[in-house]
Amino acid sequence: GSASGEDPAKITAWFMGAANAPQDKVLAQAKADFQGKHPKTDVEVVYVPWPDATKKLQDALNTGQGPDVVEIGNDQAVTWAAQDALADVSSQVSSWPEGKDLVKGSLELGQLDGKTYAVPWYAGVRVVWYRKDLFEKHKVTTPKTWDELKAAAKTIQDGEGGDVSGIAAPSDFTNGFASFLWGAGGDIAVKEGDKWVAKLDTPQSKQAVEYYTGLVKDGVAPKKYIGVNELAGPQADFANGKLAMYIDGAWTLPQIEEISKKHTSQLGAFTIPTPTGQVGPAFAGGSHLAVWKDSKNASVAFDYLSSVASKKNAKAFADGLKFFPQFNDLLASGGYGSDPIQGPASRQMANVKGAPKTPNWTEADQNKKIIPTMLKEIMNGTPLDEAVAKANKDLTDTLNQS
Repeated sequence: GSASGEDPAKITAWFMGAANAPQDKVLAQAKADFQGKHPKTDVEVVYVPWPDATKKLQDALNTGQGPDVVEIGNDQAVTWAAQDALADVSSQVSSWPEGKDLVKGSLELGQLDGKTYAVPWYAGVRVVWYRKDLFEKHKVTTPKTWDELKAAAKTIQDGEGGDVSGIAAPSDFTNGFASFLWGAGGDIAVKEGDKWVAKLDTPQSKQAVEYYTGLVKDGVAPKKYIGVNELAGPQADFANGKLAMYIDGAWTLPQIEEISKKHTSQLGAFTIPTPTGQVGPAFAGGSHLAVWKDSKNASVAFDYLSSVASKKNAKAFADGLKFFPQFNDLLASGGYGSDPIQGPASRQMANVKGAPKTPNWTEADQNKKIIPTMLKEIMNGTPLDEAVAKANKDLTDTLNQS
């Protein structure tokens, strides 16, 4: 609590993305639960667009004007913990009754040097969304292999006379591209001894780079998505019927429906194909919640955090926005496998990986955009070997910088 021992008049919580009705409903319930224990404390919710998150948090760290509670992408938790931006909440998590049921692997994404700095809130994986009506019209079955995926994209694109593009392959999409990389047996980077070694130049990784960039170079994915992420064009085009396939998480449904509900009754999903057709690893997306190190009300802030991330509210949030709650018992009993979109995602959730667990990953991916730049350059005509070699060196150097 505050220095005087009294509850503060207000705490501030930063959540990433944009306000939406399902999330606002859950946060209203979490606030009511929290105020059952702290009736005099208001909660100010501030939404921060994901593209602005890194700068916003860095500014807060530099100025000391940060929130009390903050949402952080699960691949960036250790980055901010290493910068001494987050409070150590190990003891609070240990004494939180529901904390014992948190998914161990997800909890570890918020841990550094044996201490817990962030608590898993929700998780999800990316799948390939598709238009069932277009697949039926052109007699295309859901693809399992890379060859089948490219053939499906071409068949529908040609059959629609170019009015519908086959698939989106945006270059600024590390988390989506990673599924192709891992599916081919490649990797981003591995730790050898005390050094990180980039693995973008292995034959398996280069196979994935060639395939993903080839979707654009071979004309089944639009060139207009070079240099952008999955939200800056592909999402709206898919919602508006201009794309047959779109790679994103099950959580994108509310965003798609906000753009247009015209085609949502015809939307389906399948796991991201691999060269041989098995279900390959997918990037474990999702967010953690943390108490900001500079908060003057750390214990009260954790009470709010645990209200938002409680089993009741985590399940309501996950169900409303098509994510998965991060409690073992909820995952086992949630009935997610029968959902038309979350069903394929739940099968993909059985095989997930994360980004290299190093504080320098944010610098490599968010600031320097090493992998997105490599993909963009190849899509624009740079020889593959040249772009890969440069990216591999940059990634190794960045992950090892002190």
